[in-house]
Amino acid sequence: MSVTTHKLRVAEARRIKHPVFPQIEKHYFLVQAREVPDGIRTDANARDPEGLNRRVYREVHESLMGRDAVVGSFDLMNKGIVCLAESVRRIDDELYELSIRDGQGIVDGGHTYKLICDAQGDPSLPDDSFVEIQVRTGVPDKLITDISRGLNTGIQVKDHSIANLDGKFEWIKEELKGEPYFKRIAWSESDRGDYDVRDLICMMEAMNVVDFPNDSGTHPVSAYEKWSIPTKKYSEDFDANATDQSQSRYYKLRPILKQAMALYDIIRRQFRDIYNEAGLGAAGKLDIVEEAKGKSKAFDFPFAGLEPCQYRLTKGALYPIYGAFRNAVRINASSGQAEWIGGFPKVLELWKNVAPELAKQTKQATKDFGHKPDMLGKNRGHWTNMHQTVELHILREQMRMTKGK
Repeated sequence: MSVTTHKLRVAEARRIKHPVFPQIEKHYFLVQAREVPDGIRTDANARDPEGLNRRVYREVHESLMGRDAVVGSFDLMNKGIVCLAESVRRIDDELYELSIRDGQGIVDGGHTYKLICDAQGDPSLPDDSFVEIQVRTGVPDKLITDISRGLNTGIQVKDHSIANLDGKFEWIKEELKGEPYFKRIAWSESDRGDYDVRDLICMMEAMNVVDFPNDSGTHPVSAYEKWSIPTKKYSEDFDANATDQSQSRYYKLRPILKQAMALYDIIRRQFRDIYNEAGLGAAGKLDIVEEAKGKSKAFDFPFAGLEPCQYRLTKGALYPIYGAFRNAVRINASSGQAEWIGGFPKVLELWKNVAPELAKQTKQATKDFGHKPDMLGKNRGHWTNMHQTVELHILREQMRMTKGK
């Protein structure tokens, strides 16, 4: 029989005895995500911790990183981790030691545990992200299977799954059904897909000139900050315009949806090279640029049909830049639908010309607001700077064209 030991640094701790099985004790620990020890075995877990599909993994990851929830609330929304151990030894008020033998270990929350361990190398992991770890000692072997089965039962239906059931995504499906990436989009939590319909809604929110007119001084920060907000808005907007979807603020974006998705990929893939070519330093050393790890060793960019790349811009740095291209969107007075000012090729030309300045401004923002991508994605001032940079470039180009006439 092998026994492993793990040090657990805790923010809070308490212990209770079981009223029926007096030999069983439950230890409750609140642990900073960065301090969760790796290497805890999962012998007792009924679910394979490696079996979490990429879409669900991404969803929980966004919550852990404070992007789809208020920073610091992860432990309030996540069930946490339940672990069976041989013993728990208190070293001091903030440090405990777990001893775990064969057949014990994590019995529930294996996916959460794996996700946290994977995220510990990410500098944008908030210091305020905590997880609850419950350690049970004195549990008879005959109870382990029943405990594991019971803890791993439970389903929570997400809002977007209900919206999909109600047919609220049908026009998006109709618009994208002929695209090669269509089958890779998950429309509900039961779908297996690399991309989530909520990603598409957030892209639309970033281009939403109805709620965020270019002259309003307000910006769709929630497109990055908390994707549940745009998803809820989309659903409510659909209901409000059920008899005439042409009046829906999101349906108005239908004519530019595919190109907006392509622009998302283009910016994300090209930023690193543009940054390097602008003489700003090595973009790969920045926290705002992420490197592919694991088996694939490359990120793909299906919405724009671009070649895979080892690097890409993080979402936190991407969205303020991406949202700045609302400057190139307007609602056509005749059709009532969104359109690119001058056409999409003009938008791509705009990106090519203004990208070096956006890269420069982004570098400065990492100095002014913090190097973590999450700080950029949630900073209203940075969104304003990006929007004004694109706006100023457009105005200067218009002045140049006027002088040339």
